[in-house]
Amino acid sequence: MDAAPGSTNPRDGSPLEPVTWTPAAEVAATIVAARDAQPAWAARPQRERNDALRAVAREILERRAEIAAIMSSETGRTPTDCIASEMVFVMDNIEGAIRVAEKALATEKVRLSALDFPGKKIVVEAVPRGVIGIIAPWNYPLANFYKSLWPALLAGNAVVMKPSEFTPRTGAWLAEAVRKYVPSGCVQLVQGAGDVGAALMPGVDGLVFTGSLATGRKIAERAGGLLVPCSVELGGKDAAIVLADCNFDRTVAGIVHWSLHNAGQDCASVERVYVENAIADKFIAAVAKTAAKVRTATEATGHAEMGPLQTPAQVAIVEAHIADAVAKGAKLLVGGQRTGTGLGFQATVLDGCTAEMRVMREETFGPVVAIQRVADAEEAIRLANDSDYGLCGSVWTTDTTKGEALARRLNVGVAMVNNHAFTGTMHETPWSGVRGTGHGVAMSAHAYGVFVRRRTLLVDKNSGPDAWWFPADANLDAFMDAASKKALGALGAIFTLLPLLMRRASTIKKFASE
Repeated sequence: MDAAPGSTNPRDGSPLEPVTWTPAAEVAATIVAARDAQPAWAARPQRERNDALRAVAREILERRAEIAAIMSSETGRTPTDCIASEMVFVMDNIEGAIRVAEKALATEKVRLSALDFPGKKIVVEAVPRGVIGIIAPWNYPLANFYKSLWPALLAGNAVVMKPSEFTPRTGAWLAEAVRKYVPSGCVQLVQGAGDVGAALMPGVDGLVFTGSLATGRKIAERAGGLLVPCSVELGGKDAAIVLADCNFDRTVAGIVHWSLHNAGQDCASVERVYVENAIADKFIAAVAKTAAKVRTATEATGHAEMGPLQTPAQVAIVEAHIADAVAKGAKLLVGGQRTGTGLGFQATVLDGCTAEMRVMREETFGPVVAIQRVADAEEAIRLANDSDYGLCGSVWTTDTTKGEALARRLNVGVAMVNNHAFTGTMHETPWSGVRGTGHGVAMSAHAYGVFVRRRTLLVDKNSGPDAWWFPADANLDAFMDAASKKALGALGAIFTLLPLLMRRASTIKKFASE
């Protein structure tokens, strides 16, 4: 039995029950088992698949205290935070996924010209790919599965789930909950580190990966070589642009929340704030005052806004970014230190940041509000777009018409006005990015390229041959000439075409019978 390196609670360092890792050599057999189970699931009517996932949502909600305790032990977040962030919305989340699936999986009727293609019908169907691999990260160990698990199953696929090695118990709980409502073997679970994830290819028919840019690149390269469709959702360095005419109190609250939610361990956290000089002093002071009130689970005895960082490596990154910023002239207003036991870290506010600092260029993934003062919106847009990433971006202003225009100039996958990261749980809208954020699309009908392939089905009800079949003769020449003139809109061409069709039918029948 190999214990995952995350077998301690990040909140206090207490040991957790060891988890058995799946030997990489056994992953192939797991995929085969999923493939054997998949046809029975795909054969179920869509209504039954929908109802099965609704039952999963009820299971999660009814047993929320149980799974919250497991997730809290693995992430260090409070049980209330776990429920609020990953469970309370699950029924709405699944209902949204069902609505999207009804459109994404609908059979498409192709309109054909009855004259040019008589007696023919074509439809385009959505066919499940077979077995989908899902590799999920540790920061939202339930919700990051929702984005791909629901559409994969709704489309009729089997699934192999690989949770992060730091949150394996949460992933195992979810797999077991889903298994109650799908055919035996349809949902498989593998546990382990990168070698286990790598063993999913070749083998699966589609793969979804959420995680780091470095690993995402390797997966995309391998998937390309194997011609396996994949979706990679990678890092972020989200920018928020705060204009002088913003709703001041709401904007302060929003920036603090979206910068520090989940201790900043969110690919869609606000990691860069650009505020206009006209309100910079007042705004930064208010952000610092609010951030100083944020409690961490490692030091609070009751309610806490933030859990700890997940790993010692993440603590080291956050500390390095803060130290680099201060060394290059940033002013540390609040925080900057570890808290209590475990991996807790104070909510941190940095003023006077510049584009040369790591905290403004590299993904921090920690509880840091990094603020840069700008002259105006034009400078803010230029700096916001100067990034290796492009997931979310937001503009904060009471002039929503101006805000929309500015938001459309952000080079991101999700642009917002007066909010941030808000659509990350909505299956109706695509969650995507550009550049280092990856080409993956999570949620919405636009994500279904990984989960289904499109099959064209033609049915021909004609009893006679088509006019362009063998043999080649003068009548075929005349038919092609008349057909071309008809396509060009020549008057009277159709009257020439009809007798030629009858003549060609007779010629082809004779050719085939002699």
